[in-house]
Amino acid sequence: MLVLFEGASGPAETLRFIEEKGGAGLWSWDLRTRKMQWSRGVFALLALDPDSVEPSYALLRSMTHPDDRRPEGELERLVNDALPIDREFRVIQANRRVRWLASRGEVLLDQTGRPARAIGVLFDVTGRREASLAKQASEARYRALAEAIAAVVWTSDAEGKIGDMPEWRQLTGQTPDQVAGWGWMDALHPDDKPSVMQVWHRALEQGDTFEVEFRMRQRTGETRWYSCRAAPVRNSDGTIREWVGISSDIHERKTWAPAADASSAKLTGAQMRAARGILNWSVRDLAEAAKVSASTIRRLEELAGAPAGDEPSLQPIREAFERAGIEFLFAPTGKPGIRPR
Repeated sequence: MLVLFEGASGPAETLRFIEEKGGAGLWSWDLRTRKMQWSRGVFALLALDPDSVEPSYALLRSMTHPDDRRPEGELERLVNDALPIDREFRVIQANRRVRWLASRGEVLLDQTGRPARAIGVLFDVTGRREASLAKQASEARYRALAEAIAAVVWTSDAEGKIGDMPEWRQLTGQTPDQVAGWGWMDALHPDDKPSVMQVWHRALEQGDTFEVEFRMRQRTGETRWYSCRAAPVRNSDGTIREWVGISSDIHERKTWAPAADASSAKLTGAQMRAARGILNWSVRDLAEAAKVSASTIRRLEELAGAPAGDEPSLQPIREAFERAGIEFLFAPTGKPGIRPR
């Protein structure tokens, strides 16, 4: 045995050093007397004073999180069969702090082959467990986000090669092998593949964020427009570790045209307010440009949507905005919008 400290107390000091620096503790359980012994490391893991409590399995079980306690009699069956002891569980310390511990041990037999003593070591694995739970939570948020925005969120290696895209496979019907690498591009419209590949390779060469639009063939046979935007994730030295991207369905935006007939698509108050905001127009500015009274404009802008009946003032107002460079959008679904030409 390697003893790190000199003198008669060297072995004890070596054990103390290992337990303190490694977050560990040793335990022993006499299966005949049911007495337990704990090293100081176990007391430290449980946040207990060695001089105030007596080690016992009952005490350890009482501190174990209710969801992690073994069923009654399970441990006895385990040691009677001399099976390895290997489990992780939570303990609730007196200060209400929750720690994850890992117990590794074995059962020692006496000369007759009967279980005589169980020995083992406890490790603090809180950091690893919390990291694992944080990763699981992150993955759950990722899946919820992808579902909520009806988009494909993906990652690739530094060279742009895809490992897998579950959401993409669900849309296209491709298999994991078909998606891997650059195979996912086989689901693109043939006319769009060259431009997408060109944009991707330029981004890889320059290490820049990119955005590209393409048509994607669905598993149903339908072809829909998607917009893909991706950015590099860099290491501390500036080199690219991976790429993260999102591909969103923009089919409605790409396949409908702005309505031109004000009688079938009336301006809403929100559109008028937004258009004035883009142009930095006051109500008076709009009134002068449209030759409509300011009170009429204020009345129309206060509406939650479009006027219910015929409103002759809407046409000159719309024409004034369009002359100034505003385009009004009326999608088949969702709220009407605007954009500068």
